[in-house]
Amino acid sequence: MAKMYGKATVESEEQQKRRWQIELEFVQCLSNPNYLNFLAQRGYFKDQSFINYLKYLQYWKEPDYAKYLMYPMCLYFLDLLQYEHFRREIVNSQCCKFIDDQAILQWQHYTRKRIKLMENAAAAQQQQQQQQLQQSNGGEAATAGEAAATGGMMATANGNGTASAAEAQPLGGSVQRGEPGQAQAVIPQQQQQQINGLATASNIKLELN
Repeated sequence: MAKMYGKATVESEEQQKRRWQIELEFVQCLSNPNYLNFLAQRGYFKDQSFINYLKYLQYWKEPDYAKYLMYPMCLYFLDLLQYEHFRREIVNSQCCKFIDDQAILQWQHYTRKRIKLMENAAAAQQQQQQQQLQQSNGGEAATAGEAAATGGMMATANGNGTASAAEAQPLGGSVQRGEPGQAQAVIPQQQQQQINGLATASNIKLELN
């Protein structure tokens, strides 16, 4: 282990990759209180070089590195190991057992809580999808209703136009046909009768003469 936190040397790419793997495995071992008790009983926590190594390992708290951890609880214990009081107390077996029991309870609570959070997230997502589907169906129905209303208005307008044309022609009147391009005069029925009467009288006079 002295090689891991000893004097820094220039490393090849392969050596850096291997060191990264070793440090990843070691920092996750810190999530086990029994392993911390093992290190404390063998005096590692009294070695200043090892303490400096623990400080160096705090880079695993950065998001770019923490995403590779399978046991994120190790970061909590890594923080505790920065305090001399904790490093001194973890050598006690009873203290180690108490922490181990609390860690197990935390894991159980975390598992149940995580499952519940995942179920709630799935239910919320499903409800949101249903709302979006309902809104989409409502929009389509509204569009169809507007189209039907527009068609009804156009039909009503056409009917009114036909009725207006029929009303425009005088009842009981006749149309005076003119030359193409000239306006057509509409003669009321009473005037037409008078004209017809005058024409009849003229014909009678012609016959008498």
